[in-house]
Amino acid sequence: MEIRQLTTFKTILDTGSFTKAAKTLGYTQSTVSAQVKALEQELSGSLFKYERRQLFLTDTGKRLRPLADQLLADFQQVKHLTDQSSVAGTLRIAAPESLTVTHLPTIIQNFRQQYPDVDLQIANATCSYNQQRLQDGEADIAFMMWPSLTTTALVEHDLGEQSLTLVTAADKHKTFAQLISERHEPFIINEPDCSYRNQFERSLWGDFHRRPQIMELWSIAAIKEMVESGIGYSYLPTATITKELQNGQLVAIDSPIHNEIHAHMLTHKQARQQTLIDAFVNVTLSNWRN
Repeated sequence: MEIRQLTTFKTILDTGSFTKAAKTLGYTQSTVSAQVKALEQELSGSLFKYERRQLFLTDTGKRLRPLADQLLADFQQVKHLTDQSSVAGTLRIAAPESLTVTHLPTIIQNFRQQYPDVDLQIANATCSYNQQRLQDGEADIAFMMWPSLTTTALVEHDLGEQSLTLVTAADKHKTFAQLISERHEPFIINEPDCSYRNQFERSLWGDFHRRPQIMELWSIAAIKEMVESGIGYSYLPTATITKELQNGQLVAIDSPIHNEIHAHMLTHKQARQQTLIDAFVNVTLSNWRN
């Protein structure tokens, strides 16, 4: 078994066909086919199959895929064993919008200065989806805002409690009791599985037997605009509304909501990009500010 055979196998997966893989690698299609055949003979099983003219992995191919990823990543680390400055590759990061717009810019800037040859791919999604992407191998690092986590399958770094603030428009002078008693004052917030939305709604029902009218928007920027316009109120990470509070566009409302939300950074215990992941984790821990 040769590294070039595994590289060809991985390139076929990435491009979706033997023809495109040959073009990407600068090989003839017959060379690609020969390398796959040699790999199949080594493993005593076929790796690909065609169904309705589409290329799919066989069961053997599916088992080989993560192992090939790991071997190729290890090979890259061996190549750069004595040259830490040449750390290179692609690092996939999944994070919620609230952390992407507040904490990640400084971290990414510092990381890019230290590791300019690493391609960072950032994707925004809900916290639960970010964790799922990590578990499915579609992300290398996942950030979340959640109460304390209990997971043995992943490495978890607790980045500390995240301050949350109940806010309304600057020209509204209401107490918490007045705000939650107003039936036509919508609670403007993001997706249903958002941790701080759930925290607020649970507390509102458990302690005050109130269910707010919901106006659901999946963008913090849109939520802030709606609240600033006087349409309703929201409960957001304080870091996302610091400027608006300082400029008087929004006002904070004292509330009895007990906050348990922390930021978390998750990685796999054994990852194919371990060198890159360790580097990003170290930069994050050095630059994180709550």
